[in-house]
Amino acid sequence: MTEPSLTPPKPALPPVLESPVFQGPVKTERFGLVLGIDLGCPDSGMVVSRDVRMPRASYVITTAARHVIRLSKSGEKIDGILVWGSESDPTMHPEFREITGNLRDLRNKWFSKAKLHVVTEAPRIEVPEVRHALGIYDQAVVRFDWGTAKTYAALTEKKSADYANLCAHLGHLENLTFQVRFVRGDVATSSEAEVKAWVKKVSELKPRAIHVLNPELKGKKTKPLAKSRLNEIVEEITEKTGLTPQVFTGDTVLS
Repeated sequence: MTEPSLTPPKPALPPVLESPVFQGPVKTERFGLVLGIDLGCPDSGMVVSRDVRMPRASYVITTAARHVIRLSKSGEKIDGILVWGSESDPTMHPEFREITGNLRDLRNKWFSKAKLHVVTEAPRIEVPEVRHALGIYDQAVVRFDWGTAKTYAALTEKKSADYANLCAHLGHLENLTFQVRFVRGDVATSSEAEVKAWVKKVSELKPRAIHVLNPELKGKKTKPLAKSRLNEIVEEITEKTGLTPQVFTGDTVLS
């Protein structure tokens, strides 16, 4: 007769239901193997309100915890947790700071060596609690395609004055990475004058890194650069700023 085991059974791992908010772990070109969290997903089924079509903070935090705990207890490894937004910028979430703080705590407990990343266009950079939340991430990747206020207004349909506001606040982020596309077309960001102005802004704002995106773009307004021109721009950035840009060809955050 077999003696009964004195070892208590291991508790069941928390169940994780499929959700469009969470992807992965997925291998990405830029961030390695990450758990992706889409705060801009409008189809989570558990939205903040009728007007705010973003997933509830309680749902994001609870489900993220289930994913992270399951990954850790299963012995799987991840390089990071990546927060982004497919249809709304993640910083537009009314509880962005609360979500960020909880993700940091989860990371610290279960995957202390993993990095926290956020990809954003920083539309609420002037809000102190948004800047504080952005500062929690190991890497805040911010779109910065514009060397001048004129180009900024043309590409974003915002006021030229907003460009100065964006630059003024970005300069306070110590974990800043610029994400840029140099394109040709109706609004070109790859002209000599525009690149020169862009490089000057980089020297002023001092990001830690630069991600140059060069995917195959579909559309009439902008077209990707020839490899020779892109190489010239990368060399100019390296020479003038001391930063060596990384060039990526993926057309989405998670590619």
